[in-house]
Amino acid sequence: MILRKHDVGNGIKKSSAVTITAPSKHAPAVKDSTKHTVSYEYHKSHTVLVEYAADSTKDMFQIGRSSEEQIDFTIVDTWLAAGSNMVLSPDRDEPIKVYLYAAGFDSSKNIFLGEKATKWVKKNGESDGLTTNGVLILHPNRGDDEEMSDKVQPEMYIWREVSVDGDIYSLRETRSSTKRGQLVPEETNQLQDGTLIDLCGATLLWRSADGLKKSPSRVELERRLDELNAGRPQCPVNLNTLIVPRRKSARTSNSSRQPYVYMRCGHVQGKHDWGIIRHPTNGDSPPTAFKCPICLTESERVIQLCMGMESAFHLDSSALDFCFNPCGHVASLATVRYWSRIPLPHGTNSFHPVCPFCTSLLSIEKPYVRLIFQDHLFDT
Repeated sequence: MILRKHDVGNGIKKSSAVTITAPSKHAPAVKDSTKHTVSYEYHKSHTVLVEYAADSTKDMFQIGRSSEEQIDFTIVDTWLAAGSNMVLSPDRDEPIKVYLYAAGFDSSKNIFLGEKATKWVKKNGESDGLTTNGVLILHPNRGDDEEMSDKVQPEMYIWREVSVDGDIYSLRETRSSTKRGQLVPEETNQLQDGTLIDLCGATLLWRSADGLKKSPSRVELERRLDELNAGRPQCPVNLNTLIVPRRKSARTSNSSRQPYVYMRCGHVQGKHDWGIIRHPTNGDSPPTAFKCPICLTESERVIQLCMGMESAFHLDSSALDFCFNPCGHVASLATVRYWSRIPLPHGTNSFHPVCPFCTSLLSIEKPYVRLIFQDHLFDT
């Protein structure tokens, strides 16, 4: 999905707020299809109706799971969640400034937060609220782990929830709880390159135009992979050259040149039967351990390697010395460490880091493995 500047700004800004004693659906502003409104219904005889006016300095894009006409970008997923919409509002003069708001306007340009919705009055007297399942936001700080050793596992990044008014709060105890989290005033709803947004299980990665320019291109990544394979890494058992493929396939999986890494020690080898340990009472049972022929370290598994080729997920084009565990997608240290710190929503109320290339759940104990190739053995 690419956001492009509208020919004419279609943004909005708060205009007025009134308290009405009748149901909001009967209010003239709600019936007026040219006006945007947000209704906060506290009970049948008390509703705060916020009207919005046109703001030509902003654009507005609606993103959600609905395919209705007012939705600019529809999220296609394996399952649908009602009411999971959000608004992005870029500044037309400074496009780097893009702001996120929970909820989305319906076809009549209205947002309704009923009696059971989570809502409150802020210190400044304005009303605010949360959507049923919440719109979550995560701002990763990419600069805080640049000096860390690859053996140090830094803390996870923290998800927050954005409100209808654009304020940031800590997460609720459960996704649909009616009790909001604590206000986090030092954080903002302005997107930065690498911000993640979650719409009830559908997670979006925001990349700015400037960020994509600085990211490695597919050509750069292919060059890095070619450099790795040009070192002719060897299997110490089969004594043949290994080649890291660009993608997994049945053909590469069965090839004698397909590399595997021992999870514990990181030594890369081909597929062989040396050092496979099985249960002593059943020789046909699955392997219980794999002993590395180089260092004799036992690993619970060996991992098939392949390149992660989606350039938007790579932080740089540094050496491809690491892979995600347990899927085996190869990337740089900065990339594997970054994604291993992002606990994506998993299920209704849990979070777990995943590989960005295949969404496999990463090992909590050891989310990535440092690769040790037996390469450049023929250099003179």
